[in-house]
Amino acid sequence: MKKVGLITHLPGVAEIFRDATPAGFEVVSLLNSASCDEKIAALQGCESLVQHPSTLSGRILRECRSLKLLQLLTAGFDKIDLKLASDLGVAVANNGGANAWSVAEHTIGMLLSLYRRLGESDASVRAGTWKKPVSGFNTYEVSGKTVGIVGAGKIGRKVAERLHAFETKILYFDVVQSREMEERLQARRVSFEELLHQADILSLHLPLTPGNVGLIGREALAAMKPNAVLLNAARGELVDEAALAEALRAGRIAGAGLDVFCQEPVSPESPLLRLDNVVLSPHSAGYSYEGWFRRCQFAWENIQKVASGGTPGGLAR
Repeated sequence: MKKVGLITHLPGVAEIFRDATPAGFEVVSLLNSASCDEKIAALQGCESLVQHPSTLSGRILRECRSLKLLQLLTAGFDKIDLKLASDLGVAVANNGGANAWSVAEHTIGMLLSLYRRLGESDASVRAGTWKKPVSGFNTYEVSGKTVGIVGAGKIGRKVAERLHAFETKILYFDVVQSREMEERLQARRVSFEELLHQADILSLHLPLTPGNVGLIGREALAAMKPNAVLLNAARGELVDEAALAEALRAGRIAGAGLDVFCQEPVSPESPLLRLDNVVLSPHSAGYSYEGWFRRCQFAWENIQKVASGGTPGGLAR
């Protein structure tokens, strides 16, 4: 029997993962709250370790010498010491885009909430005031808008597909050309600067790297249309939050939908919490019931590839 480690704080994830265990494998499951010593002791002999969320002590990587694969159930690599893993010969893989459906739908949900003022409308009905926050001059249709997708990976493509169905024009910026988006969605690849100038809806779908921290700062926000909205379900550090709050307060852009933040949980002192042209959610875009099954299936596929001497998918580059 090949041992596979699983560290998570969600019992439901552990259950789904264990239920999918192929023949010839056994799962050693631990909670995130277990001590580092407890984790190291339990993971001895494991060739693969499945981790959620994606934070792991370097000591575990160093002392669990049988590890060949660190399989994340999340999308980003920014919380893992990739150099250490590489030096130790441990491959690191993400969830292979298994959360793309959920993140794409959540992104659309934030957009619709902004455009239709759903939060204020809900509060009005619940308060019994029936004071309509909607005048017809402060709500908008997605149809006819220009969408700017920053990052044309799996999630960016799914957002573009869904917004294309709303009869929008799709522009995208990525270092790699997406012929699929261009052929299927009539999308056009443009420079980042042109994207900022043209987009009514700017949606971020980039991994966090040292080179794109603060990508959306004062200069980028100043280049956007006054009627533009910013959507971020990728990483909080892509956005200069102080500059964003200033631009929103001054009406230099119309609104923002944010699922991720530089500090999580968000500080109660954050000016973003006091703006009514912002929709906020607690880094939950990637979570859906269906998505856990895809994540676990992808993880087991990678584990079996490694066990048979193959190369897993979703590797860090």
